[in-house]
Amino acid sequence: MTTGRNCDRKVLNFDHDVSVSANPSFRIIRFSTFELNLQTGELRQQGRKLKLQEQPFQVLAALLERPGEVVTREELRGKLWPVDTFVDFDHSLNAAIKRLRDALGESAEAPIFIETLARRGYRFIAPVDGSLTPNTVGIALASEPSKLHPWHRVRPWMFVMASLVIAAAAILLFLSREAVLAPKTQPRLVPLTTYTGREYEPALAPDGNRVAFAWSGPDVPNGRTASIYIKQVGEERAIRLTSVPGAIDFGPDWSPDGAYIVFGRFPAPTAAPGTVEEGIYIVPAMGGAERRVHSTNWTLGPIVDSRVAWASDGKTVAFSDRPVGRNHYALFALDVATLSARQITFPPESSNGDIHVAFSPDARTLAFLRDTRDGMDVYVTPAGGGSERRLTFDNRDLAGRRRVWLVGLTYSSDGHDIILGGNGLWRIHATGEAKRAEPVRGLGFIAFNPYIRGNRLVYGSPTWDANVYLLPLRSEMDAGEPTKLIGSTFLDADAQLSPDGRHVVFSSDRTGADEIWKANSDGSNLMQLTFLSSYSGNPRWSESGREIVFSAESQGNADLFVISADGGQPRQLTTDSSNEAAPNYSRDGRWIYFASDRGGSWNIWKMPPEGGPATQVTRNGGFFASESPDGQYLYYAKALDAAGLWRVPLSGGSEEKVLDSPPPGFWGYWAVSANGIYYVDEPAPRARIRFLNLRTRRDSVVKVMSNAARIGVLGMSLSQNGSAMLFVQLDQFTSDLMLVEDFH
Repeated sequence: MTTGRNCDRKVLNFDHDVSVSANPSFRIIRFSTFELNLQTGELRQQGRKLKLQEQPFQVLAALLERPGEVVTREELRGKLWPVDTFVDFDHSLNAAIKRLRDALGESAEAPIFIETLARRGYRFIAPVDGSLTPNTVGIALASEPSKLHPWHRVRPWMFVMASLVIAAAAILLFLSREAVLAPKTQPRLVPLTTYTGREYEPALAPDGNRVAFAWSGPDVPNGRTASIYIKQVGEERAIRLTSVPGAIDFGPDWSPDGAYIVFGRFPAPTAAPGTVEEGIYIVPAMGGAERRVHSTNWTLGPIVDSRVAWASDGKTVAFSDRPVGRNHYALFALDVATLSARQITFPPESSNGDIHVAFSPDARTLAFLRDTRDGMDVYVTPAGGGSERRLTFDNRDLAGRRRVWLVGLTYSSDGHDIILGGNGLWRIHATGEAKRAEPVRGLGFIAFNPYIRGNRLVYGSPTWDANVYLLPLRSEMDAGEPTKLIGSTFLDADAQLSPDGRHVVFSSDRTGADEIWKANSDGSNLMQLTFLSSYSGNPRWSESGREIVFSAESQGNADLFVISADGGQPRQLTTDSSNEAAPNYSRDGRWIYFASDRGGSWNIWKMPPEGGPATQVTRNGGFFASESPDGQYLYYAKALDAAGLWRVPLSGGSEEKVLDSPPPGFWGYWAVSANGIYYVDEPAPRARIRFLNLRTRRDSVVKVMSNAARIGVLGMSLSQNGSAMLFVQLDQFTSDLMLVEDFH
């Protein structure tokens, strides 16, 4: 293709030279299913105009000028911002790259188009077709054409032979045109809903023209309650089918005749006790009285992103639930006629169990996801129960990466493949014959709970915006007003002030992957410390403030790393096949505490900061841990999805429960001070920070956040002198539904 740096070139054309001159500003550049028009400033995918802001567009144009070559960050700075423009360049460029990747449907972890070269720049790696419109090309024959075109050399027999060749080609083309198969229609991605709030878990009706889904509604903060709605594809208006205050209704599916919808219901954390009956319900698709058909034993965290599936023969509803007396989930089958349920999968006791489920089109097979200490994998089993078959192993089959974030699955219409959702869409052979799953290109970076009916596929596309706030503490129970310290339109979390109070370390996915960042204590001078292009999180300062320990999944499983506070190459501390996470230094700097699932369950371990053998600290569960300022106790959360806070004497002794909070999933929302513990007891809709004085046992509210807490992060920390707190607040959590037409 003609590039901006090579607009004039010589092209050999038999015996003469042709000079081609093109103006690149009128170029249409095509790659994959995309088309970039440099004249109009538009990016289209299969004819559909995509929303792309000016800076991401300019970045894409710059990369396409030199496909296959590295475009440095400095070059991009010169193209995007004039010399006299003051801007937080790193943040702005990273945000532009993130928005561009979102538009192209790729991630930094699995690049399809744009490769990141740490600390250098970016490179466009996909094949490119530069197409010049006729009016942009000027053709001028070189001088002395009589010498270049010696017509006297042409003989009459040459014209005869040429005519015969042309005639033969025409005949062959005519005879073969019926044998040429028309190309498949390319899939088209279009928004299905754009409501405020969170719309998720869509399910297409048997006719493929209606969709049922869960929606928080426009006025519910961060989707803490939800109802079931249906809408016609192509129409804006949605009809509400359920409306129980304080209920989270989720996971809808249709009866085979399209007359009824089955769904799950769970009480929201804000629901008054006894006001919401948990279980599986059926409601007429046209509206009417709902009926509970089965009671369940769910917990909030794992289940609300799951689905209740109705078989195509109408006889069975499949769902996940906890067996009596167990903490893990298994699959159950509910007989629609008798309303009796029986367990059909039996996952290992040490696993989180079987969560997501889908029926094959013939209702004979169930596909599901099993969550174990090794990751989440795909299994199939006969719908009536029987031998399970594992299709993936520690997610290593998914494009060669061990761990892929999976949320939901569905069968293709012909039952040949299983489509997986999560960080992108993935396709795997339903019988496991294929060696690995393949990514479905260009149809979304985050795609939750996919659902297929005919040639249509729908999924939920969520976005999170969490920020770090600074809360001044006048005393342990008296706080000032919080101010936003670290903010973006992405997920910023895991923040902690340095021992000298001059800097803050945090994690952020603003570059498209979770990385470790540092800033001044006022939020200025942001600096990216890691460039692993995979999950990196849970950073914590060393006692000296010269190093930072964190957890990263650079090789699939999570390990511990240490990096200089000034940046550089991280040093790996753990190399076990188990997962290590949520590290924290001891007060004297002699140990690093961390959570590990070695041995089959999460417990607290410790090891020297320079590396070496690890020693197990807890035996009955444990996750993030922190020493008390006086060095007497080690406090810790019990598990990822367990409520409460525990402690054990550092000198040895039995563990004891200190608090019933934080709630399940909010294991990082607590901090130990000289006299007590700060913690969150109500995570939503406006998280509440409390302080328990361990000497007086006085418990009081310190501050109510303006929004919800963010589940699954280190959400709270104290400055070393106790004068300030950092907390993470989920300022926006939305999800829209996306529709893929002509999916095959």
